Amino acid sequence: MRTWVVAYDFSEQARAALARAEEQLTALGGGRLVLVHAHTPLMDTIGLDLGTMAPALVSATETVVAESERLLNEQPVADDPRIVVERRVITGRPADTVCDIAKELGADQIVVGSHGRRGLERLLLGSVAERIIRLAECPVLVVKGPS
Repeated sequence: MRTWVVAYDFSEQARAALARAEEQLTALGGGRLVLVHAHTPLMDTIGLDLGTMAPALVSATETVVAESERLLNEQPVADDPRIVVERRVITGRPADTVCDIAKELGADQIVVGSHGRRGLERLLLGSVAERIIRLAECPVLVVKGPS
């Protein structure tokens, strides 16, 4: 069975990537579609060791994970019995996490949307799609969605 991992951040670009993955898997006769939503741990986002605030950050992370799981489970996916859908919410750096899951599953392809950032915005925010391309051990399909 083909296994495709879709990096999913709830953006329009991610929805475009998911739609493309669904279209292609349907055309190929089906497979396994794994939606992965990964978010950076709050401690890494803040970049500080906050000591006594750690319990509050753990609680906030648990809330983010629960809400992400709810939203991901509500995400409609093609109603094709030949496509088996899995959903995963992981706390971790998005590109690293998506590539790790793809490797663990022996994925045939990763599908990721691109925001198409340029210049200073790209320098400051980075590019998850670009990092996935560099780290992935399988082919990566980058879908440029609506901006």
